[in-house]
Amino acid sequence: MTLSSGSDPGCQERVARVLEEELQRVQTPEMAEAVVEHVERLTAGQTEAQRAEAGAERPGSAAETIERAAAAPSPDTAVARVLEQAAEQTVAPTPDAPSVASAAETTLTPDARVTPAAERGRRLLKEATLRRMDPLTALDARLYLAINELPHPGWVDSLAWAVAMTTVGGWIWVIGTLIAYLLRVPNSWTAFKRLVPSVLGATWLVELAVKASFRRRRPFVRIVQALVIGKKPGSWSFPSGHTASSFASAWVLSTIWPRRAPFFFLLAGLVGFDRVYVGAHYPGDVISGAFFGTLFSEIIRRAISRLF
Repeated sequence: MTLSSGSDPGCQERVARVLEEELQRVQTPEMAEAVVEHVERLTAGQTEAQRAEAGAERPGSAAETIERAAAAPSPDTAVARVLEQAAEQTVAPTPDAPSVASAAETTLTPDARVTPAAERGRRLLKEATLRRMDPLTALDARLYLAINELPHPGWVDSLAWAVAMTTVGGWIWVIGTLIAYLLRVPNSWTAFKRLVPSVLGATWLVELAVKASFRRRRPFVRIVQALVIGKKPGSWSFPSGHTASSFASAWVLSTIWPRRAPFFFLLAGLVGFDRVYVGAHYPGDVISGAFFGTLFSEIIRRAISRLF
């Protein structure tokens, strides 16, 4: 339970100011390396769940916590502690968490508008973080950056967010199958009866079981790294739920209409790509979501097939 009585109305502005000021202090690759190394020491052996609980118990508001971190005696320590505390406060179950996440998004994501000095510091920290990641995690992060840093025309962004909003939980697939039934498409009723429990069950298992398990075990340093890389705060879940429900749906429908399987999986793949494009997930989150969604939906589909 948080010790704060409520959300700090000026939290986002205060945290964004501190983050930008600390980014400006990172002026050389050597300092960036020192900051990242210090972050690793501060977070060693800690999980996301442990730090979320710790963040909720800290006295005062999130902005006050992050401002205290900036008062560390040496510049590299101050930057490291600010990044560490900002990451902690984004995952803590407190009223200030959304404001801290918004502040991080306005200063650390690729399209954030900050001073040239802060932009340089952000770039140096990102490069240092990538160098210190293990090869597989670094590959995942670099693929994320390659996709997320593509040109983002306004109309494409609007379309991407529309896709994100309409594919939550797989309901768009259920609605589409119901429309097919109303249009008397052959086998559509069988598809509907098998799709609903399969996609709901697969989504539930991914969202409530798999995500919770990974969150309890995920090293907290991964959260700080995601913050520095520029991944949108508040979307650090593993695996991707959108992708899981889409691949669950595509798999079930492909068993009813196998000739249309390429089309179904193309749509599911576009949903996965969309999650990376909007900055919500690493490619690894998407691939894992596709795997778990397909696996769980097939298990449920087989059970349902014996009934219908």
